[in-house]
Amino acid sequence: MRHINQVLVVGAGPTGLAAACALSFYGIHCRIVERRTKPCELSRAVGIFPCTIRRLLKVGVPDILTSEAMKLCKVEYLQAGRPLLFLDNRGDAYKEYVGFGLPQNRTEEILREFLLEQGVSVEYGVAAVEVDPGDRGVTVVLSDGSVEDFDWLIAADGVHSTVREQLGIPFPGEDLPQPWGVADIDIDEGCDSDLISVDIQRPGNQFTIVLPIGRQRVRVVAPQPDALEALGQPLKVREIRRSGSFQISIRQAESYRFRRVLLAGDAAHCHSPVGGKGMNLGIADAIAAVETIVTGRVDSYSTERHKIGAATIRKTEVARRIITSNSSISKGCVRTLAKLIATFPVVRQAYIQNLTRL
Repeated sequence: MRHINQVLVVGAGPTGLAAACALSFYGIHCRIVERRTKPCELSRAVGIFPCTIRRLLKVGVPDILTSEAMKLCKVEYLQAGRPLLFLDNRGDAYKEYVGFGLPQNRTEEILREFLLEQGVSVEYGVAAVEVDPGDRGVTVVLSDGSVEDFDWLIAADGVHSTVREQLGIPFPGEDLPQPWGVADIDIDEGCDSDLISVDIQRPGNQFTIVLPIGRQRVRVVAPQPDALEALGQPLKVREIRRSGSFQISIRQAESYRFRRVLLAGDAAHCHSPVGGKGMNLGIADAIAAVETIVTGRVDSYSTERHKIGAATIRKTEVARRIITSNSSISKGCVRTLAKLIATFPVVRQAYIQNLTRL
């Protein structure tokens, strides 16, 4: 391992926290700063892939995630409210590929607890104001007035990354005009809280996803401002914990590296939540960034991660367009695919593997 004095991680979401965990695991001193004044109490992402958990285990994060998370073994697909496909993936053949449901804020808490055990704490209320990367290091002006030198900087400061903007790295793409709705709710006993329900190709290019995130707690997502209003079959809601809307951008940085600065997570790419790959891709970026720093292979980081990010965006967009399409051709193709998945185990296994593969 090359001698590295200190790395700065900007952003304390799951991507930045994963980067700090990996740095600590490899014995590299790091600082992690976050412009927010406290941890976010809301949860953006909820799906954790098995490959993500394996990556975190590899850098020392204890296996707490799987013990707390909901294993998402049952999935029903509806087509405009009518049954299309039901998958029960509780068999051994699928255990390596079935995802988990856990609120992002709890995932972040687990990562912060691991960092504290390594002697690293998130510095909240501190932002990177100016970034000056050179060939041998990075000079950073922080919002507390201090000026520090670092060997490397990992920018995990989100879609509106100030680090990326300061470096002038282009972030081309588009912003979808339609606002999406999200609601986290507690549901009554008797409802199947272990079941993912996906209702696609509804009139008006609509669909809904109901995803378990806890016992008797689910998240509802729909491409309209009020997610609960979009439900074709209303749930028995006991309590609404969160309800709101958000805009979706589909963008990717032209490069993930500028001298001694590496971009990771939403600072490098963003896309729709269809497929639940965003947080998982960001954590994979973070750990890959640290591993390339440690092994001296940083020159490969941008090329390799950009390729993976571009492929993920393409797949996510294809899925988003299909599940919202009202064309008869698209509906027929979906029905044919559902029949193949239900009939042939090899097709079913390939489909399930693809859902949680990065």
